[in-house]
Amino acid sequence: MAIFVLFAFSAGAIDPSPQFKVGGVVLALPAPPGDILEVGDKPRTTVFELLAPSENRLVSAYAAPSVVTRLLEGKAGGSLGTYGLVEVLRRAEYADCSPEAFEQVRKSVQPESSKFASEGLGGLQEEMNLRLKSLDVGKIEIGHPEMLGPLFEKPDALGLGMLITMKQAEHGVTMAGGFGLIRVKQRLLFVYLYKAYEGPNTVSWIGTTLEGWADAIMRANR
Repeated sequence: MAIFVLFAFSAGAIDPSPQFKVGGVVLALPAPPGDILEVGDKPRTTVFELLAPSENRLVSAYAAPSVVTRLLEGKAGGSLGTYGLVEVLRRAEYADCSPEAFEQVRKSVQPESSKFASEGLGGLQEEMNLRLKSLDVGKIEIGHPEMLGPLFEKPDALGLGMLITMKQAEHGVTMAGGFGLIRVKQRLLFVYLYKAYEGPNTVSWIGTTLEGWADAIMRANR
């Protein structure tokens, strides 16, 4: 979410070609197309993990170099800007995802996407505010998501679009979001991409970039 973070970090290197284990399988998880990098261990585990619901495990996170630098330098304030997340469902992390299983997931997600997003974001808001309370950071309010339907469909990938309103203290923003399912090396990944909404072109950017990101992840793990 486009929250305003007030955490301090020590400087560190960012891996330009990150690899992560998911369910015992090593996966290459390149950044989305454009000027976005994997944030590195400290920002990932301290800030971006706040954005993942408890039933998911955050695998990797991506943000603009200026945001990563600011976080590593301990500079307070500002939003996370455009960013991406890769997550895996904890209870299914070690389960093989066959083409048939992926098709079942695809069929179950699309008709219930609006309900799925609403319930998921409601739980995420509650979880985030509990975590932020201990850090003395203001509460976040997440509005009802507006689902925009499929962005792309492939044999091993699916992308859905949505608009989400968020508010923290006096700061409010509408974010365009892309949610993707990717089947790679028998593992099922959830990928998310967010950008501040400025008009229909933002949604087009989300769709094109999310699809390009899905293609890059699948290509890197052939």
